[in-house]
Amino acid sequence: MKNFKKISFVIFSNIIILCLVILISDFFIYKHYAANFYANHSKVYKINEFGYTRYFPSYIEDLEGHFNGKDNIFSGRLPDGTEYKNKVPLVIFGCSYAFGQHLNYNQTFSYKLAHLLKNPVYNRGIPGGSFQHMYMQSLSDSFYKTIPNADTVFYIMISDHYRRSMLWHFDILDLHIYPHFHKYKNQLIMDNPHNNFLNFFKSIYTVKYFNHIYADKYSKNPKNSDKITDDALLYFIETRKELEKHWKKKIKFIILFYEDWDVLYKQELTQKLKANDFIVISTKELTNKDLRSEEYNIIENNHPKEEAWNLIVPKLIERLEL
Repeated sequence: MKNFKKISFVIFSNIIILCLVILISDFFIYKHYAANFYANHSKVYKINEFGYTRYFPSYIEDLEGHFNGKDNIFSGRLPDGTEYKNKVPLVIFGCSYAFGQHLNYNQTFSYKLAHLLKNPVYNRGIPGGSFQHMYMQSLSDSFYKTIPNADTVFYIMISDHYRRSMLWHFDILDLHIYPHFHKYKNQLIMDNPHNNFLNFFKSIYTVKYFNHIYADKYSKNPKNSDKITDDALLYFIETRKELEKHWKKKIKFIILFYEDWDVLYKQELTQKLKANDFIVISTKELTNKDLRSEEYNIIENNHPKEEAWNLIVPKLIERLEL
């Protein structure tokens, strides 16, 4: 009995010490990234206070309600070109580049595309998004109630989408749940966003820190390129499969590499995508202009300006013969 009490005391004491170590580690990680965030971001943004509260982004709780056009930073866009009522709509997936973060609604890729083609365009870009945000939407019944009959899909890709697909939170300071899929027998299985234990574990700043370190190092290691590009390809294949199943027809699926920065493993991913009947185009094939220059890039937050889409969209339409 004495030995049991002694062992129990040692175990309990070690648990308390471990919790204190993690709490201290969490606090210093939070302070470091908070200072770094304000040094590199516009004051438009405000970071969360230190804590373990968790909440669901609106696109997880209410996918259609998210696309309300309330602002040009976080809320999803309303469709463009809805006045072209008798035309088949197009759909755009991607992150803040596709969404048009910090641009007015009439400055975005989707607006330019809609009014040059005279087609409705549904902009389903989600700031901070990646492949999983596209696939997640393709699984939702409400998505098809809003977009019942599209035949052309665009995905605007940047290199960071590889890394983001491995993350549990977009940013270490974030408190909202980030959709995450894991691969099992070549199928994509979404982590349960309502698993409270898993969500608490993921919300520990030290855990978030190591998740980000792992994702960054793994995604940038050329030795992992085959698996990384296979995983990206699977998201595109499974998304197209869902879209075609619901729309009951073959669709044209176009991946546009937006290369203000080089897309990692571009050649390898391009070969795999084209072998599976996806259309792949890089902005470098459309223009030799520097998309990182002040003329085309919002320097304060590194997002495309309207001038970038004015340059790219007509060339893209011409290239695709839309």
